[in-house]
Amino acid sequence: MPTHLKELTTEQGISPKHIRQFNRRQILKLLYHYKGLSKSELAKLTQLSIPAVTNILASLLQDNWIEQHHVINATRGNHKGIFRVSKNQHDTVCVYISPKQLRAIVADNEIRPISNLFVHSISPDTPEAMLESIIAIIVAARQAAGQRPYRLALACHGQVDTKSGASLQMSQAPWSGSVEFKYLLEQRLNVDVLIDNDCVMIALAEKWQGSNLENDYCILNIDYGIGSSFLIGNDIYRGKHFGSGQIGHTTISLNGEMCGCGRRGCLETLASLKAIEQSYNNMSQQQAVSFDTILKRYHAGDSLAERIMQQAAKAIGQTLYNFLVTLDINQIILYGSTCQFGEKWLETITSQTLTNPFESDSSLSREQTQIRFGMLTDEQLLLGICYLWVEKELDSLM
Repeated sequence: MPTHLKELTTEQGISPKHIRQFNRRQILKLLYHYKGLSKSELAKLTQLSIPAVTNILASLLQDNWIEQHHVINATRGNHKGIFRVSKNQHDTVCVYISPKQLRAIVADNEIRPISNLFVHSISPDTPEAMLESIIAIIVAARQAAGQRPYRLALACHGQVDTKSGASLQMSQAPWSGSVEFKYLLEQRLNVDVLIDNDCVMIALAEKWQGSNLENDYCILNIDYGIGSSFLIGNDIYRGKHFGSGQIGHTTISLNGEMCGCGRRGCLETLASLKAIEQSYNNMSQQQAVSFDTILKRYHAGDSLAERIMQQAAKAIGQTLYNFLVTLDINQIILYGSTCQFGEKWLETITSQTLTNPFESDSSLSREQTQIRFGMLTDEQLLLGICYLWVEKELDSLM
């Protein structure tokens, strides 16, 4: 039984009203996913009868959730046209927020991009300066897409309180403490705002735009810091205190380097882009170089870059092994700049993660658990945060 339908089960069973609500939700979800379907296509996908689908579509039309589009050269099965998400839904300006870069794109009611991807490099000293930069990229994106009614979906680097809409902690930012982005932007722009972590953005992008992931999965974003997000039972797991996904602060070395979180030996101190830069520059005893230079030297066969890469990959694999044992997640999707190390880096992570002391044949683990690079584009990833609004709408139908 689907998760949302399980939640409706009582001692007396599931009422007809709850079933209708569930089916309305499923049909609207399919229309968001496929960007328009005929009645027969919806019946096939939902395994409902044509009369049942007809009744559900009629109720969604009456409530202005969807609209009907007639097809001039109709084929069998769509002679009455296709159904699509209502144009009454506002555009969404999607914004990715980090201390060094902002990205923005505008999506229409069906979550199709209607502007180019905007990328602004930034270096704000204060939250106030960051806010001004965010507003500037929003204005630029809206000018490109047209001044139509809109709402905001923000993907923020670091820990986020999704209820209050505050950035609780943004690693690498030159300030500490929370920033009330939702409140500040709603007051300045008179716009509705939803906000979540940037790894949640990636998880939603994979859920709605990626391959057909029928199982639970983990997103691991390995960049200047290391973050993760988990989709369990088709829902993002956030935790009551918004701390889910802080995989970068898993202790991997008890006597390791001091981390920005105040503890020693966190995964971020061994395997993040920042850690790789620091390790290489400390050990080379030459002029400090950037990650891009280290990456080029690695692919050119530099032995020091190779050794540091192996150390970082092993630390990631060991951490993922602990998560697999605990959560039994069977798909892990990797994103971030360090993925540019390529297949050898991935193979080291995989071999460490899938080494199972309880199984003599490690090939069984590889069949059951997949670790791979993410394939979505930057544009698709940014559109992922837009689905915060979609899932909120779908939940309102339950």
